[in-house]
Amino acid sequence: MEYKCYICNKTIRTGEKFTFTKDGSVHLDCFVSDKRKKISDDKVEYLRNLALVLDYEMTYLVELLSLKTDDKEASEIIRKRITSIEKEGGETTNLIYNL
Repeated sequence: MEYKCYICNKTIRTGEKFTFTKDGSVHLDCFVSDKRKKISDDKVEYLRNLALVLDYEMTYLVELLSLKTDDKEASEIIRKRITSIEKEGGETTNLIYNL
């Protein structure tokens, strides 16, 4: 499936960090940069910290998605972790979106 960033209008390529907001799919860097332009100075540090958290979550997700195994028990654990980190990443995205 192909996604397009709603801020820069470029295609999101495999391996690029991106997330989904109410407005659609968006590159992590575009999302944070755009939000930085719209918030007050007193929220910049909070945004920076949330952006770091989201970046770490996305990095972890990419690593989990790259794990391949034929072991059913391990596959199930990986699947559960992917679901969990997707949920957490969505929550962090919403915190940034609603700043």
